[in-house]
Amino acid sequence: MNKFMRVTWLAAVLVLLSVSELRAQEESSGAGGKVCIKQVQDYWAAFSRMDADAAVAMHSPKGVYATNSDGSFHKPLKVTSAEQMKENFLNYSGLWKVYYPEAIALSKDVILTRYYLEGLYKAGASTTPYRTRVTHTWVNENGKWLTRSWHFSPAAYGGVHVTQSSDFKKQ
Repeated sequence: MNKFMRVTWLAAVLVLLSVSELRAQEESSGAGGKVCIKQVQDYWAAFSRMDADAAVAMHSPKGVYATNSDGSFHKPLKVTSAEQMKENFLNYSGLWKVYYPEAIALSKDVILTRYYLEGLYKAGASTTPYRTRVTHTWVNENGKWLTRSWHFSPAAYGGVHVTQSSDFKKQ
């Protein structure tokens, strides 16, 4: 086999391996990924409805690791009750909308979702737009996909859409 044939053969093998890896990733995030993207949508819909029971039901009973977009340090493991979630609603009331969700399988029982989240943050009498990027980890515990960790990071408004209350009106 000459040098050209060896290089061509090697290139073909590399392409096949790359395609196989891509298909494996797509298949592995397939059903679980679709379920977790729906979970993301359902979670923020529950949050918008201020349905603490529905939102907390999507948290792992083992707790959730969180990093907020306010620049504070990582938060310790926290098991959130419905009562604590209701307190959250005092600051984060309003409608929340998920944009561009993606799901990536990290293993058969761990799915990473990432998306943009927009909503309105209420502080006292004022309400301000809130936009963040989220990486959100879901684990399959006893046959249910549950939130185990998430990281929120601010998304700048420079030259991009600024959330307005009209964005959340049903059309």
